[in-house]
Amino acid sequence: MRVHAIETGRVKVKMAQLKGRGHGLLRRAAPLFDPNWSEWLPIYAWAIEHDEGVIAVDTGQGAHLKSLPAWHPYFKFAVEFDIEPEKEIGPQLRSLGIGPRDVRQVVLTHLHIDHDGGLAHFPNSKILASGGEIKAASGIAGRLQGYLPNRWPSWFDPIPLSFEKSAFRNPLLVHSRRASR
Repeated sequence: MRVHAIETGRVKVKMAQLKGRGHGLLRRAAPLFDPNWSEWLPIYAWAIEHDEGVIAVDTGQGAHLKSLPAWHPYFKFAVEFDIEPEKEIGPQLRSLGIGPRDVRQVVLTHLHIDHDGGLAHFPNSKILASGGEIKAASGIAGRLQGYLPNRWPSWFDPIPLSFEKSAFRNPLLVHSRRASR
């Protein structure tokens, strides 16, 4: 198995977002009024070469993110993106010898634009995302929270994942304990 970290562009955010100042609504609004910007930060996606095929974890940014909704205060005042088409995940995977059809699954950690911006490169892949995240990204409430479903490809129909709220158990460890009894 091989894991590739793929830098798909860069982002600048307000320091209030990085440091998490305030609580509740004040915490969410703080980046809009903070005059201090971070340095350019890398945006990563990951490609895992596995015996059963390539798995992409997130798809990074897309060059189409240069034009963000002017009506949204966060996109207008609190974030800047730097991305060129050749830095998108598709061209970078090809430079590694991985074609779009080699990617069997795409797992999205969440559906914000710096994680789902490269979806257009994977029309033949199974797309997985948290069911709660899919719901959160829906409708006007989702757009107000920074999701941009109108930028998703028309074929985008993620398979909802459901995560159990319990401690992780390694099945190999559980199996080995049973075998030793």
